[in-house]
Amino acid sequence: MSRYAELPDETNELYKKYHMETSIPSAEEMERNEKTAASASDVQSLVASIEQRTGLKFDIVLSRSFAKSMSENVQIKKTESIPGILSDKIYKSSDNRLAAFINANARDAIVAEIKPGSHEKFNMIFINDSDISFECLFKLGEGARLEAFQVFASIGKGSTCASLQEFSIAKGAHMGLTLFGDMGTESTLVSLSKGILEENGTMNANFIYNGSKLTKSINFFDTRGTGSKISVSEAIYGTGEQRFDINTHLLNSKERSSTKLETGAILDDRSHCLLKGYAKIEKYAKGAFSNISQRGILLSEASHIDALPDMSIDYSDQVSATHSAATSPIDKEALFYLMSRGLSDSSSRKMFVSSFILKYLGSIKDPAVKEIVSSAIISRTEGNPPGEMRNITLKDIWFSSEEGRNEKMVS
Repeated sequence: MSRYAELPDETNELYKKYHMETSIPSAEEMERNEKTAASASDVQSLVASIEQRTGLKFDIVLSRSFAKSMSENVQIKKTESIPGILSDKIYKSSDNRLAAFINANARDAIVAEIKPGSHEKFNMIFINDSDISFECLFKLGEGARLEAFQVFASIGKGSTCASLQEFSIAKGAHMGLTLFGDMGTESTLVSLSKGILEENGTMNANFIYNGSKLTKSINFFDTRGTGSKISVSEAIYGTGEQRFDINTHLLNSKERSSTKLETGAILDDRSHCLLKGYAKIEKYAKGAFSNISQRGILLSEASHIDALPDMSIDYSDQVSATHSAATSPIDKEALFYLMSRGLSDSSSRKMFVSSFILKYLGSIKDPAVKEIVSSAIISRTEGNPPGEMRNITLKDIWFSSEEGRNEKMVS
């Protein structure tokens, strides 16, 4: 543990002042937690229960006690059989303390290879039945397309779930990713991701953080190829004592590249969120576009959001770059208006929350995935804890189209 402690959680000088210390388990704690881990049959029962309630089938299941892949394009391997699968590609152990921890303790590696020109889709669930660390590598061949849905869940009290993921997107390929963190509030989620996009490669990434007592997310995306595009949407809903430390770094490396980050956080009770969005346009990235937008709503006086958009431009001619951030309390006049139309206070708050946060889910392409995530968040507004994937119910939910023009209420 001493070698991890010597490394920082953050390397950005500004963000060093704004970061949440992540308590990673010691070797003794991991050994103790593994002895109380759920059995493989318990994990399978949980997955079957979630599948029944949501109507979704998981192609890849990974926990400490159980692993399964039903896709011919995805292999789950032991890291000792393919040492250092991501050590030279993604966050190295020297980068920060969390990367060092995961690289040292990852037992399993998920390798997904999508052949050039092919179209694939699969659903994945990661369950921290004990402390679990793993690596993922997604390799998309030229012109390939992939839609992936990832659910981070927990069983029992849960522990620490830590992942390193890389998305390698070749020329003209496209990846759609929806990562849904919905573990119980006694769990810790650590998620480190990196996306590399080659010429005209595109990626649509959706990160939804709903559960865990602490969520620590570090994402890095590089539009390394000319004309490549990355669009990132983040949605955070917190209650109780939940804490979220969300750090997303966008890099425009080549001409006509495009990066976009939209983040919406809504917090209640004594929850706290750090939103750290950083964008950089490299020198000679002519025609580059970059945008960061962060918005937050506070439902209680004790909740707190720190929005920290940051941008660096090395090439000031013929580029477009904007960043903005705003947080505010819940709009009491809007609530009053809704109540004047015959809605109760709780229904008005529920509608207000859904109309705000669900617009950040508008870029999720799969209707079933959008319904599952939306239903889980709305369940929280009714006082239900995270980590319980209930039957889908979309009553009184406002949906927004991808363009944000057409909205409708499900009642």
